[in-house]
Amino acid sequence: MNREQQTEKFKEIYKRLNPQQRKAVDTIEGPVMVIAGPGTGKTEILSARIGRILLETDTSPFNILCLTYTDAGVVAMRRRLLKFIGPDAYKVNIYTFHAFCNDVIQENLSLFRKTALDPVSELERIEYFTSLIDAFPKNHPLKRYRGDVYYEIKNLDNLFSTMKREGWTPAWINEKIDAYLADLENREGLSVWEH
Repeated sequence: MNREQQTEKFKEIYKRLNPQQRKAVDTIEGPVMVIAGPGTGKTEILSARIGRILLETDTSPFNILCLTYTDAGVVAMRRRLLKFIGPDAYKVNIYTFHAFCNDVIQENLSLFRKTALDPVSELERIEYFTSLIDAFPKNHPLKRYRGDVYYEIKNLDNLFSTMKREGWTPAWINEKIDAYLADLENREGLSVWEH
């Protein structure tokens, strides 16, 4: 993809933006804060801003750092950038906050008084979840007294992985649980229990 094709692709995306979004894209010097809800085009705006910077300045793709909350956000950002800046999209530093911080720590281990940081082993994960379940209060729904006491370890591991990947907070999960339980009262043939 040559520079002219990249510019045309950028113009197509730019035309779809509203005035506030264009302002964020056009501000290529200094920081910009975009506050918007899910599905409102934040990834598109940030991709377009990066595209504008690369198409209109002599900035190297290596000198751009873009942080997002989820792995899905990283993939979406890279995919959008590929559309209008081509292979240079692979040179832009796009990370989740967690991955970026991990790289900083790994590159500066001496500052953390460590010689190496290894990921948590499978055994350490199981020990962590075992101690978590052991610490639950007596009447906790995830604490079993018959059968496999630690049956929920795999479910908790999956939940925490999903929370990290999707950027879910405990408050958001509790809100969704409360909304689901409140909606149960409106469903025919279901009885509601107190939690």
